[in-house]
Amino acid sequence: MGMRRGKVLKAAKKTASRAKRATPKPAATKIVTKTVEVDRNRALRALAQRIVDLTVANDDAATLALYADNVESKEASNPASVGIDAIKQKFVMGRGMVSDATFTPRSVVADGRTIVIEWVGRVTLAASGRNVELDEVAVHEIAGGKIVKERFYYDPSVMQG
Repeated sequence: MGMRRGKVLKAAKKTASRAKRATPKPAATKIVTKTVEVDRNRALRALAQRIVDLTVANDDAATLALYADNVESKEASNPASVGIDAIKQKFVMGRGMVSDATFTPRSVVADGRTIVIEWVGRVTLAASGRNVELDEVAVHEIAGGKIVKERFYYDPSVMQG
């Protein structure tokens, strides 16, 4: 019996050892992360495209809808104009200075709350009929989806008749 008991214990230990090795280990917990890209400038870029489209189409009426009522606008070396009525007057004055105007965007940057558009304009001056090229940079500050402040940088002497 002594021998047999030893063999049985030894066999039981081997079986237990094999069972331990055969028991699957719990899988390591895998953490899955997903990167979601958020386009914070999508609406701003859409507004920039709208400004470009309306400017190229010379659509003053639709362009006016892009401005906040209390907009501040500054042209080259002129003092700032304030309010939507001042923008309307500026459009009328600008259209009176030229008999034809075509503007093409050279580059457009939209980030944060600012849109910067570099324009190349080909303009026919109404007073002289002279054709000029007008390089201009427009900086638009946006709040609530509307233009609240804008500045235009160009050489005003180009527009002299």
